[in-house]
Amino acid sequence: MDWLVLSPFVKTTYPGWLMPFIDPAKHRTRQVPADYDHDRSRAVSSGRQWLDYLRHGWRGFRQTFNTKPTGIVTAFPQLAVIVALLKTLSGRKNVPLIAWCFNLAQPYGGIKGKLARFCLPAVDLFVVHSRAEIDIYSTWLRLPRERFVFVPLSAELRDTDTWLDQGDDPYIVALGTANRDYALLAEAAGQLGYKTIIVAGTHATAHIQPPPCVSLRSNLTLAECHQLALHSRINVIPIADVNAPSGQVTVIESMMRGVPMVATACAGTSDYIVDGVDGILVAPNDVAAMVTALRTVWEDAALRAALSRNARQASLDKFTFPAAAARLTALMTQLADRRARPY
Repeated sequence: MDWLVLSPFVKTTYPGWLMPFIDPAKHRTRQVPADYDHDRSRAVSSGRQWLDYLRHGWRGFRQTFNTKPTGIVTAFPQLAVIVALLKTLSGRKNVPLIAWCFNLAQPYGGIKGKLARFCLPAVDLFVVHSRAEIDIYSTWLRLPRERFVFVPLSAELRDTDTWLDQGDDPYIVALGTANRDYALLAEAAGQLGYKTIIVAGTHATAHIQPPPCVSLRSNLTLAECHQLALHSRINVIPIADVNAPSGQVTVIESMMRGVPMVATACAGTSDYIVDGVDGILVAPNDVAAMVTALRTVWEDAALRAALSRNARQASLDKFTFPAAAARLTALMTQLADRRARPY
């Protein structure tokens, strides 16, 4: 079966992202490139951005008006909303639609919520990146839980650099901005006196009065962040709202590089880290638990080596593009088989 792929970060028709890992003998994929660039750190999409999504969605959806059975895969919620709306208004229920990476900071109400509940039932399968989102979105959209599928977030393994324990100037690093509890981390690090580097947007750390051992940085490049993680003793992911899935990108990128991790147990980390095996999970809002976990990992070289080794292997098994493509292929096959059945 043919599938069109619409993603705001895919700019060419040349197969990229997960598509090179999908067997063309099972499904043929064609990318509909985006001709816009958006700042995804913004909490709300502007009217201009929605017009870009509408143009992109229409360029893809109109290609389904042919004799061949054609499905659509979207990435991120905005394109899923647009294509689902076009599918609903056109009455073309036989166009399979997979909404990959369907993640919202939080479900919204009002007119936007009503619009979502009007058009999003046209999505056949929603792919979410934490199990908690299944209940959150199925309740919000009033759709069966079976329409929502958990697939771990994936990342491209771009390099072979792996973590190496540095003994001469050890430090803790914490990376990321969204939903981080850096006040708790700063307090824990201050009690221990461990050198700690927090890299985040200034609005995420403006309320912190860091102790002398904690430094705050911002506006670093992605390469600089990766280098800080590679040479750290521990990467910490402290989460503020444990019911809002977040932190997965930092987790899997750290695991791919084998960096020992301590993270808050929450919706965004518990699906990815096996506590005590490839990372350490701590209770939320608990400074004492964070202090204990940091001290344990900091002082135990054998534990750090085991966490590093297990994290690296787990990432290769579960969080790479080939692993995600295998799950996407299975979902495509499921919908293609359903479409082929006589009514």
